[in-house]
Amino acid sequence: MARKKLYVWFCALFASISGLTFGYDVGVINGVKDMIGFRQTFNLSYTDDNSTSCEVDLESSSTLGLIVSVLSIGAIPGVLSGGVLMDVTGRRTAIIVAAVVYTVGGTLQTGAVYLWMLYLGRFITGFGVGIIVTTIPVYLAELSPKKLRGGFVTIMGVNVMGGILLGFLVNLGTVNVTFGWRISLSVTVPIGLILSIGMLFLPESPRWLLKKRRNTRAEEVLTRVYGAENTKTVQQVLLEIQSSIPAKNSFVNVLREFLEWNVFYRVLVGMALQVMNRFSGQIVILYYSVTIFCSIGLPYYSSVILGVMNIIGTGLSVYTIDKLGRKPLLLLGTLGMFGSITLAGTLLLVFEVEDGGSQAVGYVVMVALCVFVFTYATAVGPVSWAMNSEIHSLTVRGFAVSLSTLSFWVSNLVAAQLTPILLASPLQTHGTFYVLAGVNLAGFLFVLLTLPETKVTLRIWICMDAVYVIRLSTGREP
Repeated sequence: MARKKLYVWFCALFASISGLTFGYDVGVINGVKDMIGFRQTFNLSYTDDNSTSCEVDLESSSTLGLIVSVLSIGAIPGVLSGGVLMDVTGRRTAIIVAAVVYTVGGTLQTGAVYLWMLYLGRFITGFGVGIIVTTIPVYLAELSPKKLRGGFVTIMGVNVMGGILLGFLVNLGTVNVTFGWRISLSVTVPIGLILSIGMLFLPESPRWLLKKRRNTRAEEVLTRVYGAENTKTVQQVLLEIQSSIPAKNSFVNVLREFLEWNVFYRVLVGMALQVMNRFSGQIVILYYSVTIFCSIGLPYYSSVILGVMNIIGTGLSVYTIDKLGRKPLLLLGTLGMFGSITLAGTLLLVFEVEDGGSQAVGYVVMVALCVFVFTYATAVGPVSWAMNSEIHSLTVRGFAVSLSTLSFWVSNLVAAQLTPILLASPLQTHGTFYVLAGVNLAGFLFVLLTLPETKVTLRIWICMDAVYVIRLSTGREP
């Protein structure tokens, strides 16, 4: 029994290393874009009195926004191809291919001497990340035992936040080095290599194996997951999976099911969840915290504190997501984020911190932002990914998850591109925070009015069909 649990946890933890690919980029580009050496290399505005610069004119803000967001541009075709790739080649093979692509992009970023090289490297990196974030939640959900499914999918979120913190820490160590920004970007290479090599030793998804009629291999994988002594459980899971796989899964069948309102509504819900995820403001804070803290007179290491709160909150969500349920966490999360970001914006406005006001108030703002990030990490972030791996039927799951992930990256692109422009505009930081507060209030209403709880339906995923039929016809929870 202990060996079985160890094997399952090893598979989940190692596959979740993929979360570092996106998380590390968020953390590292946050600081790299403000390093003097980086701005000198690419002819961006900077000040000469420190190792970092928060000066942002309108022209540089547009360039910085593109540098940050071009990874999201690359992720979009990665997401679109990820669903097809994981359905054709298998979940594991898709992850390996994506990790190799990610490594190539990281290498090009590190050696960039012109903006076009940096853009190309980040585009390729984003392409790999797009495939990874599409495939990993499905892989983890299909491999893990039903009682641990929500927690295992959430582990990827822990690694995303761990990657963000790692990026902050690496930048803290390289900020005073002449070519420190290259050192920071180079860490993407070993992350990609470890993931691509390590995945060779992990099993394929048993659901995908059964779809391809590799029944013997699927049974072997499930035996490793549930233990050789649980033959009855293994056979029961095999039957459940086989009963949920249609006899003929042609494109016409997929399209016909996709266009059914019960199914299409779930796709819209999944996409809306990811839009809410990105526009809630967490990515704004974590992409631009160095710039924001610099503008209100706080030290460079303040971003590291945000990273710590981020990973603590995500670690807590591994426990709470299956104990409290998805919907209650989303409601609490959006309310908490609304309150904390409103407080931060009000403090900046009333005490004129951005115009040289009290630095002590700046630290209170940092505390409010820590609450904001912690709340996101505990609720909105992990739940939006977990629900997207649960609400879709097997026939359209790959395509549906790809669309949801696509909405994630398009929203990420828009948020990353607009943020430096908003910060440099008359809105300044406090106005930007008020915009985010409005988004979170809208997110609370969306969750309250449209989402069912999915925790109770984890035993057999096709029960989600019944859940949404009942909800759409009666407006009530089943």
